[in-house]
Amino acid sequence: MKRSPRLLTPTLLFLLLLSIQTTTTAQATLSSCNQIRTSNDFLALADRRAELLDEIQDTKTEISELEKQLPEAVSVSEFEDMKHQLTVLQEKPTRTALEEQTMQNLEGKIKLSKTDQYLNDAIAKKKQLLADDKDLLLCIQETIPQLTSPDQQFKGYMSGAFAALIAIVIGGFFLLASRDEVMRRAIFSGETGIQFLTLFSLVIAIILFGIINILEGKELAALLGGLSGYILGRTTQRPGAAPAPGQVTPLQKFVGDLKSINLTPPSANLSSTSTVQQLTAEPKDSNGTVIKDDDKFFVPSWESSDPNVATVDQSGLVSRVAAGEAQITATFANIKSNPCTVTCT
Repeated sequence: MKRSPRLLTPTLLFLLLLSIQTTTTAQATLSSCNQIRTSNDFLALADRRAELLDEIQDTKTEISELEKQLPEAVSVSEFEDMKHQLTVLQEKPTRTALEEQTMQNLEGKIKLSKTDQYLNDAIAKKKQLLADDKDLLLCIQETIPQLTSPDQQFKGYMSGAFAALIAIVIGGFFLLASRDEVMRRAIFSGETGIQFLTLFSLVIAIILFGIINILEGKELAALLGGLSGYILGRTTQRPGAAPAPGQVTPLQKFVGDLKSINLTPPSANLSSTSTVQQLTAEPKDSNGTVIKDDDKFFVPSWESSDPNVATVDQSGLVSRVAAGEAQITATFANIKSNPCTVTCT
């Protein structure tokens, strides 16, 4: 049986309008969500949230009711057949009593019947509205805490500031240590520098936790008291660790006595059969006497003038690379040794 064009046209128009309305609704949802995120009106957002909760519940109920009607729905073809039969009966010039009764029955069925396509389209439309309402509700739920908790932004700023402070202090320590041998030893000898950095970071972290209300007053007092006791305990256990005002530390005395560095041997010859040579650096005072170094303060930095000819590691071991000549020197506390001339054949 051929379907009447007059019956297909309303169906196509309905689907077209549904598609347009779905697109428009999605755009409206996006626009409303942007407006919600920029809104500072807490009461309006709270009212809108309550409305959305009611709408979501009502939409769920409507979807459930429509789904219950699906088993009793007729197909589109059956619905069109009933309308065609009714049209044929209505076009007859005369009708029997049975035909009149049939026509009345068809009119009642057509009036009360719903096609499965109509119900499925209605359910899809309700589900789209439900999804849009849920998106708006999510936007509101993300926006309201920002209005009710304005200190969240402050907590973020404080966390960033304290993290930057710790990074600056730690970076400053290592920058000083990398530039000055004496400073490096003063900071890291006996692990005092590492202990200071650790305690500094802990104190900053505890203060930050107090500012952003992670820790309460009693907890802060307990932690800071424990740290203070630890620091005082370390100090009382080592009464002679810190020099008195004006007292010279062993490292300062060593650096003060150091006047020159003597490199031996003063020259070396390397070849393909003898590729390495161990050099020795000795710290000497103003009288040319080797300074006693029981504390192992003297750790010079070794350098080659031409690494393409000869290289040297930090123990003073020189290695041949290629033919040529290079100068090897050792430096400590800004004092450079006499050069050792290395000839590579």
